[in-house]
Amino acid sequence: MSEKCRNDRPCTTCEYLLRDVFSFHRHPRGLFLPRRDCTQNVIYFLLKGELWINSNEHPDTILREGDFVLQPAGSTVEFRIHTPVETVTCLFDHLPNVCDARFQEHMNQAGSATPPLVVMHVRPPLCPFLEGVKIVLNDHLPCAKYIQSKQTELFCLLDYAYTLKELSDFYAPVYGKNRSFRSFVMNNYPLAKDVETFAQLSGYSVPTFRKLFRETFDEPVYQWILKQKCRDIYADVTTTDMSITEISNKHKFESLANFSHFCRANFGKSPRALRSK
Repeated sequence: MSEKCRNDRPCTTCEYLLRDVFSFHRHPRGLFLPRRDCTQNVIYFLLKGELWINSNEHPDTILREGDFVLQPAGSTVEFRIHTPVETVTCLFDHLPNVCDARFQEHMNQAGSATPPLVVMHVRPPLCPFLEGVKIVLNDHLPCAKYIQSKQTELFCLLDYAYTLKELSDFYAPVYGKNRSFRSFVMNNYPLAKDVETFAQLSGYSVPTFRKLFRETFDEPVYQWILKQKCRDIYADVTTTDMSITEISNKHKFESLANFSHFCRANFGKSPRALRSK
């Protein structure tokens, strides 16, 4: 349990629970998982089966049992399941610094070239770790301290099992040559009400910003901003106790009428109907 745990409450209701840092999924053959945005860096470990993945980092790629890949924050990815699969995913915002010397080398090498297309394969030290994570997730043990320790353990095992060059190539989509722009976008998009404001915040002209954005995120900037805004509003309406007025103000709508119109146009329902659903 976390340091601020209240002993009279079960872990499953703990407000300090680290949700979704690790997750375990089973998917049946033939399932198609449509294109989705990665709001954090995510490592996909394929424990069993075979699937097709398609993203800018891994276009039209087949993953087989034991393979794993990294998708950076801001990327989009889709899957088609070829055979029944089991997966473990790990989300992270920043690469944990488990060794000062290796961490600096990762940063230097990853930032020196265009990110390569890397599919890694699980080596023996990772096998029992991933099976243990799978068991824990099945048993719904969500303790924040435990999850933090398992995330640190994962990156320690990666450092142990793979060479510096292998890991630098693997982490390059996160720390490669476009990492500063990607990081800027993910940190500042809530402040940008339109493309012109976003470009002004970045210091680029609007045409240059549009071009760099499409090269980095593989879609037009306005379309991407709208998707993020819809995702954030949907989450606020359906998963928080904020009032509709507070959510409208948070997302800088001029009036509740404008906010309601936005929700109807993008979700097919008013904010209150969306919350009731």
